[in-house]
Amino acid sequence: MRTPLIVLNAAVFVLLVGASCLVDRKTADYECSTDADCDGLTDQRVCDTTIGYCTKLECPAVCNGGCNPTTKTCAVNCTNSGMCQGTIDCPNGYDCTINCTSGNSCSKVDCGGARSCIVNCMATNACGNIDCGVDDAECQITCQGTNACDDIDCAGAACSVTCAGNNACKSVDCADSCSCMTTCSSTSCGAIICPTGCGDAASGCTTTGASCSTCST
Repeated sequence: MRTPLIVLNAAVFVLLVGASCLVDRKTADYECSTDADCDGLTDQRVCDTTIGYCTKLECPAVCNGGCNPTTKTCAVNCTNSGMCQGTIDCPNGYDCTINCTSGNSCSKVDCGGARSCIVNCMATNACGNIDCGVDDAECQITCQGTNACDDIDCAGAACSVTCAGNNACKSVDCADSCSCMTTCSSTSCGAIICPTGCGDAASGCTTTGASCSTCST
């Protein structure tokens, strides 16, 4: 006749073995070598090749207006004075929409590693300096209001800049851009620097109401 202690130990052993099998099976489900290995999981995950497991996608902290980590879109909403001080850094490889809708709401915007950026500076002194993306990134920038934006550096990106309001754009530097379109009123833009060269006939620098003309190819 089995004693109660022997029966209890046997039951515990069975439970532990069963649980370990479940853990092992679940762990194997998350093993990966590429992102495709994570596609069948119920939540959004990508393969972290440094550890060989599918890890859950999280929104970058800067995306306070929401994001989609799969399609890499990010919204940043700065609605109050001083709300987004310091640098707003669009996450690398993301398409960002950055809304600065009150005075002194954004001190600096950096889209240097972004896939694209839409930056809306929609109040007096809404934004400080804006650094656009590089390579094939695109920037669409609207500065509306007195002193809405400080210096805008388009770097290697294709830029579309609209400046409306007294001294809305302190300067627009497109010297290294593949394409630059700037729209200004008579008092809204400071210095505008066109691209020094164009990659193809479709690229160019055009403006409305400002000193910069079409870039030669």
